[in-house]
Amino acid sequence: MKNYELTYLISSDYSETDVAKVIAGITNFIRGKEGSIKRTSEPSKIKLAYSVEKKAEAYLISTYFSLSSEKIKDLEFYLKEQNDFLRYILVVKKDIKEKLTKRRTKPQPVESIIPVPVKELSEEEKEEKKVELQEIDDKIDEILK
Repeated sequence: MKNYELTYLISSDYSETDVAKVIAGITNFIRGKEGSIKRTSEPSKIKLAYSVEKKAEAYLISTYFSLSSEKIKDLEFYLKEQNDFLRYILVVKKDIKEKLTKRRTKPQPVESIIPVPVKELSEEEKEEKKVELQEIDDKIDEILK
């Protein structure tokens, strides 16, 4: 069984009891296909960035569940068949244990920072710089006149 996340929008025209019925319908469908619900978020009313089917607000719900990959097509068919959803997205999620095994167990050693020697200017180079700056100042004065 793979882990999935189903995130969907339900019209804000629905009452909270209607939204609860839609959520119950999805969970019953998944359990009927021998899947297991891990978590379902509380429906939150959000303002949409753009209108979807002429709706400016909608309920946003996410459901995390496990289901065999052969039965996902049945779930997608069920979602397309229902008229309750404005939009939905179904994403495969990695198992939490897989994420933990890929982490490094030991911290990597920090390499010491090697200081880079700074080249100091000789007196002649300092004088050349001053001369160049003076010439630039003179040219700026000429331009401004």
